[in-house]
Amino acid sequence: MGRRVSAVIEAVGHYVPERVVTSAEIEERHQLNSRLGVPAGLIERLSGVRERRYCENGESSSGLAARAGQVCLDRAGMDASEIDLLIFAAVSQDIGEPATANLVQHELGARRAHVFDVKNACNAFLNAMDIADSYIATGRCEVVLIVSGEVLSKFVRQDIQSQDDLRLGFASLTLGDGAGAMLLKRREDSDRGIQAGCFVSDGSQWEVAVMRAWGVMFDSMDPENYYFVSDGDKLQDLAGETLPDVIRQTLQKSGWAPQDLQLIVPHQVSIRLIRKISKMVGLPFERCMVTIDRMGNTAAASIPMALALAYESGRLHPGDRVLLAGGASGFSGAAVSLIW
Repeated sequence: MGRRVSAVIEAVGHYVPERVVTSAEIEERHQLNSRLGVPAGLIERLSGVRERRYCENGESSSGLAARAGQVCLDRAGMDASEIDLLIFAAVSQDIGEPATANLVQHELGARRAHVFDVKNACNAFLNAMDIADSYIATGRCEVVLIVSGEVLSKFVRQDIQSQDDLRLGFASLTLGDGAGAMLLKRREDSDRGIQAGCFVSDGSQWEVAVMRAWGVMFDSMDPENYYFVSDGDKLQDLAGETLPDVIRQTLQKSGWAPQDLQLIVPHQVSIRLIRKISKMVGLPFERCMVTIDRMGNTAAASIPMALALAYESGRLHPGDRVLLAGGASGFSGAAVSLIW
C-alpha cells in the first residue's frame, strides 16, 4: 500500500486596509433615517456588522492578496520561488484580462509558479482549496499558495433612493475589503491537512445575488450594473436549505460528529445566519469564529481571513479538527474539513 499524501496547511495570513468605516457612518452617508425612516442601528442589528475596512484609492485586489500571501510565506519561513501553484480566488479582480493571479505572482516574485484564477463568488476560496488538494494528491505540485483579495467597497450602491433600493442593496452595505491567504504543502504519512469536502450548486438561482458588470450579457458601461444587488432573504433561505446537508456530508466523510470539532469557520454573512445553521446541524456556536462584527462580509476572503485571525488569537492548536463552510451566490454550498 502506498503512503498517504496530505495537503497540509503550513501557514495562514490576512491583511486589511487601515481605514475603518462604521455602520453608523454608512447609515448617515445614505441618510437612511432622514430620507427613508430607517431606525438608527439597523445594519448592525440585522447583520451584526459594527464596522468594516475600506481601501483607499490605489489599493487593488492583487495588492491586498499579495500582502496576505507574503504573511504566509514569512510564517512558513519560505521564499516565493518555492511556490509551484498560485491560485487567486475572489469575487473582485483587478482587470478583465489577464488573470489577477498574474499580478499577484509578479508582486510576490513567484516566477516559477503556475498561476490562474478561480471564480465562484464567496465560495471561490473553498473551491481553490479543493483544487490545491487534488494537485498535491496527484503529485503535480509540492507547494500551493491560495490568495484572496477583495476590494468590495467599489461595488456598494451609493444612491439608495427607495425602500426597494434598500432591499436589493442592503447586503452591499455590509461588505468590507480585505485579504486572506493559505499556504499548503505536500506531506507524506501525516494525519494533518485537508480531510474531506462537499460542493453543491443550483444554477437556476443565479439571479438571487448578482453583479452584472464584467461580462457580455449586460451593458458594462451602465454604472447600475456595477452595484452588487441581492435578495438577502431568499439567499439566506437557500443557505438554510442547502448548507446543513453539505456540512453533514462533509462530517460523515471525515468520520466526525459535530461535537468533535474544535473550530468552525463559516462564511461571514450575518451572525444571525451563523447561529441558525449552527443550531440546525448541532454545531456549538461558541466554537464558531465570528469576524463579521469588525470586518464585515469580505466575500471569498472571509473564510481565510477568519482562519488567520483564529490562528493569531490562539484559537488553533496542532491536531484541532476544523470545519470551513459557506454559501455563495449562484447558488452554491461548500464545506471542507481539515486537521490543523
